[in-house]
Amino acid sequence: MTNPLSWIEVCLTVSPQLCEACSSIIFEEAGQGSFTEDRPDEVQGSSRLKAYLPKDESFRNNLLKLKKRISSLHAYFPDFPPPAWDLRLIFEENWQESFKQFFKPLRVCSKIIVCPTWETYEPKADETVLRLDPGQAFGTGGHVSTRLCLKAMESLAEDPGLRDFLFPRVLDVGTGSGILALAAVCFQARSVLAIDNDPLAVTSARDHVKLNKMENRIQVELATLETVIGPFSLILANLTLNDLIPMAGIFKKLLSPGGALVVSGVLESQAGSLIRIFTRAKIPFRRLILEEEWACIIFGVNP
Repeated sequence: MTNPLSWIEVCLTVSPQLCEACSSIIFEEAGQGSFTEDRPDEVQGSSRLKAYLPKDESFRNNLLKLKKRISSLHAYFPDFPPPAWDLRLIFEENWQESFKQFFKPLRVCSKIIVCPTWETYEPKADETVLRLDPGQAFGTGGHVSTRLCLKAMESLAEDPGLRDFLFPRVLDVGTGSGILALAAVCFQARSVLAIDNDPLAVTSARDHVKLNKMENRIQVELATLETVIGPFSLILANLTLNDLIPMAGIFKKLLSPGGALVVSGVLESQAGSLIRIFTRAKIPFRRLILEEEWACIIFGVNP
């Protein structure tokens, strides 16, 4: 994406318990990733999220939508301090360095390190390094829902009774940056189809596939789930609850008998509803994985 003349640095100070949810809202409403700034006063019960939004004709509307949704979220937690906003204008020549300083190599599961393209990391013998450009699209391992998907996939890959069956043909729905597709190859997936309905995400994922030299294993397509031809032994979907609910019947048709479906992007409080909907669609529930207020659910394979 070509940088505009200037950007607005949006700083949001919130209770740490709301940080991940606010990060998701920022991405959904503004289409931009965010990060948590390390700061000494976190011990006093606050965290600060930062995001960079282009200063263009949509900025005002984007900011108003952000404030409205985050205020609505806070209304459910009246005992937490109210969100505080701070804006700063950043000109193009300073934007890249302001953005880069907050992204460092990150361990996203026991053997995979996500490393920004401008950083270096020397892997140990049992580690794999994935090179990504944070900010191009959602899913760089920093968000809990992404990490939960990676941990779930790792647990399946480490099960000798499942690994050879689940990883021949993998589908990544809403691939974003492509991180789940890339990780699937690290877990020895032989073929991965990564789809997204956002052209910018498709471009980002293709760039990351090429950057990590995985073109022979991963195909990235601008597509919706309804247009995909199965079956797949493993399906990955890190989406919102509203996105996932209508997909239950399609997942059932696309999933190989005995295959696995890993879904994330839902809150712990929403997990029960999703499990009921998917089991009614005859996709058996296997395991629930929780971290902070987020949930990841493994369906499909026999318990």
